[in-house]
Amino acid sequence: MIKGVFIGLGVVVLLAAIPVVHFIGVPFGPFIAGYFGINAARDYPGTPGRKALAYGVWLGAVVGVIVLAAAVLVTMLGDFQYPLLLWGGAVVVTFYYGSMSALGAWYSGLRAAERAQPAAGPGPTASGPRR
Repeated sequence: MIKGVFIGLGVVVLLAAIPVVHFIGVPFGPFIAGYFGINAARDYPGTPGRKALAYGVWLGAVVGVIVLAAAVLVTMLGDFQYPLLLWGGAVVVTFYYGSMSALGAWYSGLRAAERAQPAAGPGPTASGPRR
């Protein structure tokens, strides 16, 4: 699971570093990180939802440590006028990254389970034949 979290964190940093892509990559980065990062946690037991929740908690914790360390540094070394905004933003970013990565991981798990099911044969469907 930890390997997948660091893969996801790498995806987030990579999407933020690309000059034009970062406008889309930063908001959707945690979802994409969860989608690809959960593949490293295939051996983790449980349903796709349970795996996704664990992945989101882990990635949220790692991002939370990074963001809270940055907030502490800004508080100690800088002269920031609005500490409530700084600390509130740190909490919001932590929960955003955790929840969006969990959603991406859950979607990836559901897609993998859907692909693992045998495909329906070429018979008639409930809605009739396509024309």
